[in-house]
Amino acid sequence: MSIHAGVVKTWGDAPIYDKIDLPTPSEDQVRVKVLAAGVHTLVRSRAAGKHFSVAGKNPPHVPGTDGVGIIPETNQLVYFNALLAPTGSLAQEINVGKRDVFPLPEGADVNTIAVLINPALSSWMALTTRAGIQPGSGVKVAIIGATGVSGQAAVQISKAFGASEIVTIGKPGAKLEKTKELGATAVIPLAENLAETDFSAAADVDVVLDYLWGDVSSASLAGIISARKNPSQRLSWIEIGALAGENHSVPASLLRKANVALLGCGPGSWSFPELYAQTPQMLEAVVKGGITADYAVKKLEDVESWWNETGGARPLVKL
Repeated sequence: MSIHAGVVKTWGDAPIYDKIDLPTPSEDQVRVKVLAAGVHTLVRSRAAGKHFSVAGKNPPHVPGTDGVGIIPETNQLVYFNALLAPTGSLAQEINVGKRDVFPLPEGADVNTIAVLINPALSSWMALTTRAGIQPGSGVKVAIIGATGVSGQAAVQISKAFGASEIVTIGKPGAKLEKTKELGATAVIPLAENLAETDFSAAADVDVVLDYLWGDVSSASLAGIISARKNPSQRLSWIEIGALAGENHSVPASLLRKANVALLGCGPGSWSFPELYAQTPQMLEAVVKGGITADYAVKKLEDVESWWNETGGARPLVKL
């Protein structure tokens, strides 16, 4: 059948509103009528051809890694993950694996789930699958890049997770201060000269959720380890995003003078069976915890006009 979707014809170009052919679902798939889909950082990175998950692939590419929709045959409202799907969620309909579909918990808001689960997934999977921490354990968490959508979601996820301390690190200003309302127990504003930043508030954390990497991570790693009261206390440093740069150098001495483990969090560092196991719990936590995110509603048919807009709330495509 023929449907409308946002279609990237050349890596890096804005998607255009176009028709695509959607085949009959296979025995392992289910067709979902898409109601809402968030345009996450991951979605944009894949659409630009810059994410490792699209390496070796060529356009046309339908962006979108997840969303909320209805299964027409049962009229069931579901959240779906589209990372393994042949096409993305910025489309009227999509075929996804049956294992990638999850009923929405009672009381779930369609828009909130569509815009928030991907950013929430990064911190949830980092804490559970990568750091091996159980909810309610009282873990102490620091979040680098806490002023972005994913970072603010991570603050709320950490609170819902039962973290005893949540230290947010980012550019000084209103967005960093807002993290206190979301659950942060302390904030660390980055100094213009990163090396002059006082990281003592994060001296005793167990986990660092790093959405920035680059020079910010270099300064933060050195600063937190130097401030650590007990160097042998385990510190799981989890790289999630690289908004400040793909690379940074780690002095060998830092890895010898403290019990620090550098980990990544993304498809490949965790398995899809692990993701399937965690998603229902994550959905419940988002709904019960009243976790929220700002978003700006956009129309799919206008995707080419708004795709390159910068700043403001995260786009949410409503169909």
